[in-house]
Amino acid sequence: MEKIQKITYKELLAEKVNDFETTFVIEPLMRGYANTMGTVIRRTLLSSITSVAPFAIKINNVQHEFETLVGIEEDVINLIANIRKIKFSYTPELFSKDNLAKVSFKSNKEGEVTASDITDTNGLVIVNRDQYICKIAKGSSLEFDLYLRTGRGYIDFEENKNIIQEYGPKLESKIKKGQFLAIDSDFSPVKQCAIHCEELNTSSKTIEERLKIFVKTDGSLESKDAMLQAAQIIIAHFQIIGNIDALSTIALFDDNKEKKEKAAKITLPIEKLNLTIRSLNALRRANYNTVEELLKLSEEELSNIKNLGKKSVQDIVDKLKEWKEIHQDDEVSSEDNANDFSDEPTIEGEE
Repeated sequence: MEKIQKITYKELLAEKVNDFETTFVIEPLMRGYANTMGTVIRRTLLSSITSVAPFAIKINNVQHEFETLVGIEEDVINLIANIRKIKFSYTPELFSKDNLAKVSFKSNKEGEVTASDITDTNGLVIVNRDQYICKIAKGSSLEFDLYLRTGRGYIDFEENKNIIQEYGPKLESKIKKGQFLAIDSDFSPVKQCAIHCEELNTSSKTIEERLKIFVKTDGSLESKDAMLQAAQIIIAHFQIIGNIDALSTIALFDDNKEKKEKAAKITLPIEKLNLTIRSLNALRRANYNTVEELLKLSEEELSNIKNLGKKSVQDIVDKLKEWKEIHQDDEVSSEDNANDFSDEPTIEGEE
């Protein structure tokens, strides 16, 4: 497989706002790849990143969502809408069993209630603690259990009714009066994603591109973790298509450092071999100027060069053998033309 130039991936610190709003850069990409990769990554980020969201709620003394609560300024519909806006950080370990978590709240405190008043979170961390929930009048109270799970995309309350049925008795609650109400689940933590493609080295015949990806999340997942998830999802699909266990098994990218070191060694001028003046002149007249070109020649081809006698040929062979021993770890000849001069017989005689 033809190798391509190795790419780099990094966070653009100059445009970073915080861990949840930042820009990433991928470069250099072959022409057309920036838009192709950017489109796939953007769609994956906006639709397929796993996070946590509530899917059901049980409110004390509430049988359906069209009720009103005594002493609560908001009706049940608006109360649930406010509670749905509370964001929780995505912690996979808390959902390892049954993919279920419960957050409970109970208060008779007069005044406004925000997300920061919720203390029984079972290990979950509330991201937007200033999120307004409701206003409680004097002498009234509010109690509810909120049930959360992990998922992707958007699931409406009709589908969540089936989820409630599936969980059944696992939805434990100390609230005696009230029904489990299904609510819409918005799992996607990525709120904004934009891609920008730029051309590099436009004066060159081989134009390369830079891809910039702006990612903003709701605070429940860091932008870099969202990018990581997106890459894992994309890779998982192509692993199936390629029928491979790991993409690392494909040597696709050039190692620039190795390539530069190798180029420096194999393009050495023939003068570095310390040959005789007569041999150098004969090789130059035959248009052989680098060590790499000599390594591709067999002994017979060397012998056919005009003005090279047996002694000169043997001298060249010995010098190439010595050079190969010094650079034995470098692959300096092509597969079809590599020659092991160490196996050649010693040539005796004078010119």
